[in-house]
Amino acid sequence: MARVFFAVWPDPEVRGALERLAKDCAARTGGRAPAPANLHVTLAFIGNVDACRVVTVREIGSTVSAATAPFSLVLDRIGAFHKQEIAWLGCSRVNEAMQGLADGLFSQLSSAGFEREARPFRPHVTLARRARTRALDGALAKPIVWNISRLTLNASTHAQGALRYVAIDSWPLGGRAD
Repeated sequence: MARVFFAVWPDPEVRGALERLAKDCAARTGGRAPAPANLHVTLAFIGNVDACRVVTVREIGSTVSAATAPFSLVLDRIGAFHKQEIAWLGCSRVNEAMQGLADGLFSQLSSAGFEREARPFRPHVTLARRARTRALDGALAKPIVWNISRLTLNASTHAQGALRYVAIDSWPLGGRAD
């Protein structure tokens, strides 16, 4: 059984900008920044899936990614999930392409019998955990523009006390080769 989710992962340049912002945010809030390799936006969390059902999830990823054109995501707002003590970077406006990609995944997953998370989809990158978040909420001085061209199915594992994500499969958006 694998604990799986669909996500988009930044290119090295965007990852560097996110890493710098996460370190700064963690320092300001007393929180802990995620490992740079873990910086991503989750589109659909599925949870524990039997190995035989992963084939279905892969087919969904392939279908939905082929029907979605590459797009840009503008990350321009810092906020927090106060109860969870998580600082995040997100969008001040709904990104229709990102929302469409998530909705396509949720629709296909639901049709295949997978349960949808109860929380509404809010695209974000976690900047810090265990953060004192009360003062966080506002515009980012210099927005980060992220060109998204791939969808990835990932498994999450805990190894030696650290959270690790492993790509199970990945597809280019729009069905184009990179």
